[in-house]
Amino acid sequence: MSDNNNKAVDAEVIIIGSGVMGGLIATQLAKAGKSVIILEAGPRIKREEIVERFRNSPFKMSLTNMKLQGVGSPYPDLPHVPSTYGSYLQQTGPVKYPTKYLRVVGGTTWHFGSALWRMIPNDFKLQSLYGRGRDWPFGYDELEPWYGRAEHELGVSGVDGQDESGQGQRPWPPRSTPFPMKGLAPSYLFTRITELLGKDGYHPVLEPNGRATVPYGKRPVCAGNNNCNPVCPIGAKYDGSMHIDEAERLGAKLLDNSVVYKIEADDKGHITGVWYRKPDRSEHHLTARHFVLAAYGIESPKLLLMSTSERYPNGIANSSDQVGRNLMGHTGISMNIMMKEDVWPGQGPTELLVYLNNRDGAFRKDFPSYKTKIRNTVPTADYAAALIGKGVLGSKLDAELHRQSARSLNFAVDFETLPLPENRVVPSKTKTDAIGIPLPEIYYSVTDYWEAGKEVALKDFANIAKLLDAEVLKVDTGYQDRQHIMGTTIMGDDPKNSVVNAQCQSHDHPNLFIAGTSVMPSASCMNPTLTGAALSLRLAKHLLETMES
Repeated sequence: MSDNNNKAVDAEVIIIGSGVMGGLIATQLAKAGKSVIILEAGPRIKREEIVERFRNSPFKMSLTNMKLQGVGSPYPDLPHVPSTYGSYLQQTGPVKYPTKYLRVVGGTTWHFGSALWRMIPNDFKLQSLYGRGRDWPFGYDELEPWYGRAEHELGVSGVDGQDESGQGQRPWPPRSTPFPMKGLAPSYLFTRITELLGKDGYHPVLEPNGRATVPYGKRPVCAGNNNCNPVCPIGAKYDGSMHIDEAERLGAKLLDNSVVYKIEADDKGHITGVWYRKPDRSEHHLTARHFVLAAYGIESPKLLLMSTSERYPNGIANSSDQVGRNLMGHTGISMNIMMKEDVWPGQGPTELLVYLNNRDGAFRKDFPSYKTKIRNTVPTADYAAALIGKGVLGSKLDAELHRQSARSLNFAVDFETLPLPENRVVPSKTKTDAIGIPLPEIYYSVTDYWEAGKEVALKDFANIAKLLDAEVLKVDTGYQDRQHIMGTTIMGDDPKNSVVNAQCQSHDHPNLFIAGTSVMPSASCMNPTLTGAALSLRLAKHLLETMES
């Protein structure tokens, strides 16, 4: 294959990263007959092996983090792709950002809770409406049809006609297509909580999610195993490996265990090739006409900043000095309560019922929007260990396990955060992994704006506990990370203060595109995966048009 200058190239498009965004784009390009190489730093994994490792783990669930912790993670922890559950992420800021993502074929959607929300129109114009953060270079109407396509690609189940603003007044946001599948049926827990909280105007919203409620493609119906985190044992929940498999069937080539460490560009600004290392430290080079960076919000900026040269001393795509900056997340708080009646959490998925009374409004001038969710988990092993440690045994242990499992609930709040340039990711200058690639170094902080939201949410917690007639066991305000990485390659019209344009195309390099949630100029208070998927499908269309022209 030759490029426009008749030089041989390895592929028309190289995609760095095999998560949901890379997989979606690869599938669209391969359908159109384009030659595609996907580079993934980590290995292929098998569902049955991850499930078995999880079942045999001595540590199961945690009230404050539904994903497995530390050495208990069932996913690989390999020298060339160290696990983010360990010390891989170097923290330097006043607030820790201990996010967890997976460097495997299929990416982080393997262990996500599968919440797939649309943003609402006002989320795209935060600066214009509320004087905070940044506006997007386009509005909700531009992305709306792509949301619909993303919902069908990922197989989203949801409730048509629901008011996702949390006000309970009208269907919102506007939709041109229905959900591909009906929503999951609410459990007894959700029905009872809805009844009790509805007395004070808390409007229930059932979460759109990537779990099948009817057979969908090769996915079976969700069986309610209640361990979406860390892995769906039957494959009813969407994960990015499904699009990678489709892309390969269509002719795309996947190279796993291939850690890209440098992107090359010529003096005219065109990206010409990439270098990657294998676990044995051997180095390899590939060329293409177009490049898509889809390595998520930590690895993508790290790679761009590592790719320095005499022509690009500050790294690739970084003439604005915004690469790695504007890191956002849904830093949150939580409350554990004990009900006085049995409500039996743990039936069905790990999360479904949320409250969005503070999703939007003039208050966003003063404090951030936030989502309040009920975690539908039952960490029985934790309860048992604590009770046994106190000497509770025999029939008393059985009775107490029954009580705690049936009545313990956890409410969590996810706050919107703002794109602050000081919150950033850079390659470490002192620490590397086993194959000599710098670790990511993260500086993260929150402002008085976030703190103001916390004070409002704490009043909400107190009111919720009162309405439920529940005992408050613990309130944790310790800046909990929700593992929703946004920002770091931010989108905008002005090349002086953004990394990519409205088409997710680098301002500096016309044949480089950046996919995923790292381009988002605002975070809203909702899980960002569906927005990243919609942007990726839109990117793929623009890239195909660019290639044809």
